[in-house]
Formats: sequence, C-alpha cells, structure tokens
Amino acid sequence: MRRRVAVTGCGVVSAAGTELSGFWGSLMRGERHIRPLRHFSYPDLPDLMGAEVDLPPGDDLPAALEPSPHRDRCLQLTLAAARRAVADAALDPALAERAGVVLGTTLGEERQVGDLNERCAREGDLGIEASFLGRSDNHRLAALVARAHGLGGPVMLNASACASGNAALAWAFDLIASGAADAMVAGGADVLTRSIYCGFHRMGALSKSVCRPFDRRRDGVSFGEGAALLVLEDLERARARGARVYAELAGYGASNDAYHITAPDPNGTGFARAMAHALETTATSAGRVDYVSAHGTGTPYNDLGESRAMRAVFGERARRVPVSSIKSMIGHANGAASAIEAVACALAIQHQAVPPTAGLDEPDPECDLDAVPGQGRAMPVDTVLSMAAGFGGFNVCVVLKRVS
Repeated sequence: MRRRVAVTGCGVVSAAGTELSGFWGSLMRGERHIRPLRHFSYPDLPDLMGAEVDLPPGDDLPAALEPSPHRDRCLQLTLAAARRAVADAALDPALAERAGVVLGTTLGEERQVGDLNERCAREGDLGIEASFLGRSDNHRLAALVARAHGLGGPVMLNASACASGNAALAWAFDLIASGAADAMVAGGADVLTRSIYCGFHRMGALSKSVCRPFDRRRDGVSFGEGAALLVLEDLERARARGARVYAELAGYGASNDAYHITAPDPNGTGFARAMAHALETTATSAGRVDYVSAHGTGTPYNDLGESRAMRAVFGERARRVPVSSIKSMIGHANGAASAIEAVACALAIQHQAVPPTAGLDEPDPECDLDAVPGQGRAMPVDTVLSMAAGFGGFNVCVVLKRVS
C-alpha cells in the first residue's frame, strides 16, 4: 500500500521575503519586486531588471560546512531555505537516518564559473584554485543540506530546466510513497547568471520592462532568484508525532512536448498531458480543482500554450478556475521557481486564499482565464494544481490537497 505524503515544513528565500509570513503577505498584496539590479551586473547588457534576494545580515554559510572565504551564492540560498524548512517542520531527529534530500537546479553555481571566465578573459590565465572544482560542483548543493541536518537517506540532484523544483518534489514523493524514505527535504535553488540574461536576450524572450503574464502587452520573461525547500513526510508518521500539516502532496504528472529544445508547444498538448496525468494519478476530477498555480512566464507563446492546455483539461470551466502567476511579482527563478510556487500553494491551502497575477491590466482575450488580477483573493482552497515547464519540453505538475 502506497503511503500518503504530507508537507510539514516550508522554507523560502525570495525577493518577496525570507520568512513565510512576509513572503505570503507580499504576494497577497500583489507587490512587484522586479527592479533594476543592484547586486549583479552584466556590462554587455546594461539596465537589466530582476528580482534579487536580500538575505538578512549574518544569514551566511556555517563555517563548519564551508570553511573557505568563498560564500557561493546558490549554496548560501539553498542552505538558508533548508534551515528554515527543517526548523518550520520541527523535524524529528529520529527520522534522520531515513530522511534525505532531492534538490532541483538549472545552473546552480554557474555564476562563479562565469565570473572566473570573465577574469581569465580580462586578466589572462590566472590559474584555478584547488578548491574551485569542489565549489562549482552542483551536487554539493544537495549533499551539504544533508550534512547540515544529519540526513542519512537518499540524496539526489536533478536538472530538469525550469521544471526542476516540481521534479524534485515528484522524486521525493515517490521515495516516501514507496517506503524507501520516511521524510525528504525537497525543492529547488537558482541565482541570477550572465548566461541566463545573455541567452534570453539573444532569443528575444527577455522582457523590456517587467513580465505581465496573460496580459495583452506581455513581451517576455523577467528573472528572479531564490530557493525553496519543503519537508515531506509519511502522513501517518507526521500525525503520530503531532506535526503541523500544511497540505498533502497527493501526487504528480509528467510529460514532454517532444516539440522543440526551447519553444513550448503552442497548442499546449504536452502541458495538458502532464495536467491530466496529475489529476488521474491522484484520483482528482478537474471539477474539484480550486486553484491553479500557473507556470506563467509572461512570454507570448508560453502563456498562450498554457491557456490552451487549461481549456483542454478543464473545458468550459477553464474560464472560472482561478489561475495566477507569482512570477509577475518575484520573477522567474528557474530551477527554484516551481518549488517557491509549491510553498505558495501550501500557504494558499493554509490561509484559504490565492495570490494574484500582478500587472494584469489588459487581459489577452486569447488567454481567457480568471487570472486573479490586482490583489489576492480569499476563497475556499482544498485542491491545488501547480504547473511547471522547462526547456526541452519538460512538464511536471503536482497536486496538493487540504488534509481535514
């Protein structure tokens, strides 16, 4: 018998906040954090916009884990989110031997690799420090979360493009549901990098101002950064120890567009398959979904394809199901995006309210959805579908449900 999986802890580090209450309040007010960059620059592309994270002073890497003077940003954000999630769950130390980590990332520590390349191009071959390979290896992002919290269960890292966060949750779900682990810390992390900005600029997919998902004037994506980790546990064990349960992670659906390496299928057929599979595997009818957390990047093709996928799965009800994109407020955090959105979904169930799509002033008639413009909306929220897609056609949708 497959076990049910509970969400018992959430940790988030984003431009909207680094504590759950501040993060949720900012989202519900529709506050936009996409601004001119202050801590990151790319001389070849001046006037860049993005949603940067400001960690509280002293929220640094533990010296015992990272004794070198380097404070690699992706690792720093990952450990900060993990620390918050584990504390929020009050994770039972007795679970440590059967608790593990699954982390998703798109580029991980690529930013420091780019910095080194620029230095070498500017100043010549400077040599590489002996510690560089270890510090630039993305696998340590997951390994050091396990080390920091003494977790002896499975430790894995995936790179499923911008669906990496949901893919990590799906992987962790299977491990717990099958009995291979009793608890997992799962989610995603990514930071702003030159390659992201340069690549999207070359493709013409970078917004000239700020992203406006589902708006007629949308012109591209705005980037953000951050990390989010969720503590997942066997629901029966969580109840036995008296843990607070935000929601049940009921399952997931996955697919691939098999269409193009970067462009989404304009008809949203791959996305629709993942959504339908998620509903089927969780025994959830489309009529029972209360809220959809959209991938919602603000690019013309993504939002149109996602709207078509919604219509394919929900039929006429697609126009009445609240669907919103928090990327309109915190930017697209790549491998961390759907993990941050999963935290928002868990909080939506806890608070019985849904966040808005900011900047939606002129809805595109081809994206005829209830995209919750303006501010958040109080409403009953029992079942949530959270959608994610990425380059290569990766689609992973997860279902979260209220536990009575």
